[in-house]
Amino acid sequence: MPLGRPRRPGTDAERAAARRQQVRENVRAFRQRNRERQQSESQPESSESEALSRQNSVVRSEAGSSSQAIASLSEALSTSFQGLSTSLQFETSVPQAISIQLPLRNISITSETIGRTIRWSLGLPFRIDLGPSYSDAFIAAFQHRSLPAPMLTVESDPMEAEFRMSSSLNPTPTTAAVLIPEQPPPDTTADSLTRVEICYHTWTTSISFEAMSPGSEMLREALLSAALNLISIERNDRAMAMQAVQIQATALRKLRDGFDDYLENKDAAKAMLLSATALACSMSELLVNKSWDGFSLHLKGVGALIEHAGPEALASQTARDHYYGYRAVQFPFSFLHRRGSFLAREEWINLAWRDGDPSNHPIHTLLDVGLHVPSEMEHYDKNPGRRPGALRRQLKKLNDLAMELNQWRLDLFARYPSSMSTTDAASWTGLHSDVIHFSHDTVATSFTVFTGVRVALFSLVRQLAEDLKDDDESAIPLLKYSVDESFKWSRVACQCLEYFFARDPNVAGRVMCLFPFDTAWSTFVELGEKYERDMMNELRWCQNAAERIEATGLPVFKVRSRI
Repeated sequence: MPLGRPRRPGTDAERAAARRQQVRENVRAFRQRNRERQQSESQPESSESEALSRQNSVVRSEAGSSSQAIASLSEALSTSFQGLSTSLQFETSVPQAISIQLPLRNISITSETIGRTIRWSLGLPFRIDLGPSYSDAFIAAFQHRSLPAPMLTVESDPMEAEFRMSSSLNPTPTTAAVLIPEQPPPDTTADSLTRVEICYHTWTTSISFEAMSPGSEMLREALLSAALNLISIERNDRAMAMQAVQIQATALRKLRDGFDDYLENKDAAKAMLLSATALACSMSELLVNKSWDGFSLHLKGVGALIEHAGPEALASQTARDHYYGYRAVQFPFSFLHRRGSFLAREEWINLAWRDGDPSNHPIHTLLDVGLHVPSEMEHYDKNPGRRPGALRRQLKKLNDLAMELNQWRLDLFARYPSSMSTTDAASWTGLHSDVIHFSHDTVATSFTVFTGVRVALFSLVRQLAEDLKDDDESAIPLLKYSVDESFKWSRVACQCLEYFFARDPNVAGRVMCLFPFDTAWSTFVELGEKYERDMMNELRWCQNAAERIEATGLPVFKVRSRI
């Protein structure tokens, strides 16, 4: 006779549907208990002892079922939010602070009436490293998962990232601001839009959509999954992590269906939703799984949508900012995978509106040149054993790219002459006595990425010269020069790294500077193995730097060596 609990009859789909139905029943039961508790508290004849006993029974019932606690997380937040909005909407404009104690959580909520709107600030007792815009998206996902009304408008404001929490909470909280119309007209409720900004370091993607539209559900699921994943890590809650995985799987399935539907209908509005959902999934991979491979796979979906829409779709400033952000985040993976990108084509570089665009920073003029290097890498890898003439022609192309990089560096120095950088004493000792302290984050990011592009270019020159030296002795001096240049600029890249991680914790460009660091580290490994150079100090410093970087919560692209 078989042992254990018998398996539910039916197919896998039927069993999955039964599990979903069970979760819905748990949520309904939790809501019913909340309503009963609110009704009992509103009756004046109810005694405090009865309310306390009823609340204790709710806590005991929640502790008895972990699945109920997981499924009711968003409902608990939204119920508290809804109750506060009802009781405080007629108060004065004096800020009010309410502290709500939930099981194992403490949420600080502040409301302030400004004109015809009420501004809410929520402080969550866990850390989200992506900034206020991403936490706004989390809260929007929580609200829209359980509250069909009112429609929320999520706005991002750098000044809202101030610490408004009490000292008893996490010392590094993240706050968010949500604007709610006081009394929206009934005939315009259906047309209300939700605006979500997903901020990934220097890349901010904005999207506005109807909150309850079918296509937006996958974005809400992806954001909610990311939020639950982060909370589960902070609370070490495996059950909540499993719930997040289930929601993430649902979001991915809807994302795949959305791509199929987009191929048939070519809806531009759906394309923005798909792009934002893919970006949210990629961030989950990075934050939760610490996986750059998973991050880049989801990022390919964003790039496919941009490429399919074509350069003519970059008519609005929002679309252009999205293009710039994707470009700045995607380029390291072109170098890592040695694969060219559509971003290196002329139609994606020579855009008529770029000359006067305020977002056309030096990093993007650098990428106009640098993105051709991965294309040359791909060409080299796909054509092994080429004749000397073909190798010389490719070396000529790389020489032209090196001259363009030199001109870009001269232009940068001319634009920021004496105030570009200074030197400070190094705190990451072992390789340099001083480090470069830049005057501006834009200059720091652009110049540091320049060092990585230059090292990668001369790494390819070194490979071509190695193949050519047996047939052409003139390639030997070029080989020595490329080795010296690679070593020189790898050291400079490491000298720039400390500015991003050992100084201001909010400095921009941390992700982009991982590419020069990875390129320098791999160069030190290659010079030590193939050219018998003593790279022990460099390799030891890179290993220690990688440990310091990972201690901030950001994984390096790859651990190249261990000593």
